[in-house]
Amino acid sequence: MKLILSGYGTMGKVVEELAIEKGHQIVGVFSTINIENCPYQIISDAERLANADAIIDFSHPNNTKRLLEGAKIHKLPIIVATTGARDQLQNLMNQASQYCPIFFSANMSYGVHVFTQALKYLTPLLSESFDIEIIERHHNKKIDAPSGTAIKLLEAIQEIDSSFIPIYDRSQTEHKRDKKEIGMSSIRGGTIVGEHEVLFAGTDEVIEITHRAQSKRIFADGSIKAAQKIKDFSAGFYTFSNL
Repeated sequence: MKLILSGYGTMGKVVEELAIEKGHQIVGVFSTINIENCPYQIISDAERLANADAIIDFSHPNNTKRLLEGAKIHKLPIIVATTGARDQLQNLMNQASQYCPIFFSANMSYGVHVFTQALKYLTPLLSESFDIEIIERHHNKKIDAPSGTAIKLLEAIQEIDSSFIPIYDRSQTEHKRDKKEIGMSSIRGGTIVGEHEVLFAGTDEVIEITHRAQSKRIFADGSIKAAQKIKDFSAGFYTFSNL
């Protein structure tokens, strides 16, 4: 495939490395900001993108926004892996999907997708007698919290029971935990690639489900595989569930 990278930060370079290993070609980088020492042509106008099979976006919401706004013109398949400004980007993805295939996942790991499916199975079995908490851990350079994946896990539970409410800060309240609370905890430090844990705490027993990313390459691999799938699809919005 001929690929355009949207953004050329840490993840962009991981995608570049793995894509080349797999025999694909990087034909340009879309970025609204200057990038030093980039070995590819940098395109800042989303309406003037090079011919390519797909665009893989691991960037900043501002960059992704411009990319999606240009979809009406460029009509190239886009893999969106940027997780900040979720509501705004979701609206733009819905609009862009009228003109080209758009794939989105808050986490490009297929293992995390299976994790969410497991939660949908477990929630009705455990939610009556177990308290649910979500804990995520990431490196000290991550700027958004909670992570997009933590929100994805929360939404998987809410899809089964919409009465669950996320609680992000308990420091200003003094009351017992409500049965329908889901505490959302974010830890930032060092070089942790990404860990997500859902804890079901019952009486005298605890069930913990954890996904640990041991390398950023799993996210790059998932994005490349998604690009291979959707590059020939018709316009529409795609996720792991309908890929």
